[in-house]
Amino acid sequence: MALDLLKLRYFSKIAEFGSFTRASHELGVAQPALSLHMRSLEEQLAVQLLTRTPRGVVVTEAGKILLTHTLAILKALDQAEAATKEQALNPTGDVSLGVLASIAPSIVVPLIQLCEQRFPKIRLTISEGDSQTLRLAIETKTHDLAINLEEVARPTAVALFDETLYAVAPAGHFPPRDTPISIGDALDLPLILPTRRHGIRILLERQALMLGKGINIVREIEGLASTKAAIRAGVGFAVLGRGAIFEDYQRGILSALPLAGKGFTRRLVLDSPVDHPATKAVIEVRKILLEVVGQQGELGSWKCVPPVE
Repeated sequence: MALDLLKLRYFSKIAEFGSFTRASHELGVAQPALSLHMRSLEEQLAVQLLTRTPRGVVVTEAGKILLTHTLAILKALDQAEAATKEQALNPTGDVSLGVLASIAPSIVVPLIQLCEQRFPKIRLTISEGDSQTLRLAIETKTHDLAINLEEVARPTAVALFDETLYAVAPAGHFPPRDTPISIGDALDLPLILPTRRHGIRILLERQALMLGKGINIVREIEGLASTKAAIRAGVGFAVLGRGAIFEDYQRGILSALPLAGKGFTRRLVLDSPVDHPATKAVIEVRKILLEVVGQQGELGSWKCVPPVE
């Protein structure tokens, strides 16, 4: 037997004021309607809940038992409503974001700062990884969001920006100018490349095949920090995205030239699991992430991709 929540609210107000007239005024409900609701409630429970007296309405013993439970129920409902509204205004919860290691330095700090400033109750975890690792983390729902390469991410991922690729050398090797280097000349450099599953390696092998030439690979290193350390040590050169080397280039630690021609950029996208509704926390982090990407685009870190209408 299900009790009518509306009748319980009316009952609690009548008991609180000890008067149908005052309860009617407080609730904005006509007194005859209140009387009808109370009669229906008493018939449903087969007990008398209220007694009318010359001095007002008195709650019966059975009514007191119901009132105790009613007040607890209404309090719990009010708390649930308040908590729900609080969650909408100040979302809480865990959000896991995966980011390609090469662009993490440009995104992570401003993202953390904005999230902490706007939504301090969101627990944001950021993990760096390569493109294949990030794809797997999205497929297994380990990450809620991931910034990944377009050719590796799922087709439903949202385009974010295009990043220029650079031929990277030890400090002072390339002249301090931004004159592009041809892809043919870049392939002739003694290159340090990642394994064949890496997006840049795939792009370079495709270009070499189109040009009918080989790639001068001197080392295979999987890892951005180790690759840049090897370049600084004079082990070889590399092809990397702007975000991976720009700070080192500005500080004179590495020298770099952009690859010439169209197509020598890589598109980064925002991927997320399918059949997995985003929480309010994930939605807010996603909004801040898009804002950070736009800000970095204005600073020249990359060329943002216009959103699809």
